[in-house]
Amino acid sequence: MTLSHPAAVLKRLDEIEGDLADRQNTLEEVAFQHFKLKRDKERQRAWEFLNAHGTVAERSATADHQTALIGVEAEAKYEALRAVVRVLETRASIAQSILKTQGRQ
Repeated sequence: MTLSHPAAVLKRLDEIEGDLADRQNTLEEVAFQHFKLKRDKERQRAWEFLNAHGTVAERSATADHQTALIGVEAEAKYEALRAVVRVLETRASIAQSILKTQGRQ
């Protein structure tokens, strides 16, 4: 898409706004799941640490090993969606700058 005139830029900004709005609920749901599982992982890690035997370093390694995979998928979804939203926000910022420049011409 070429952004050579203000109408095209405004159309693109509207599309970006719609895309961000569509993703907002999903982002909130994914963030909720991620942070809930993150808390569950921290709690489970503490329990594993307290029940492990050995030095502090050994107990810590055991706890890390036992909880390493908790919430991995939720974290990946959250980070991926955050990256998409950041790209859309950057594109919107660029389009706004282009629109501002076109207004000066």
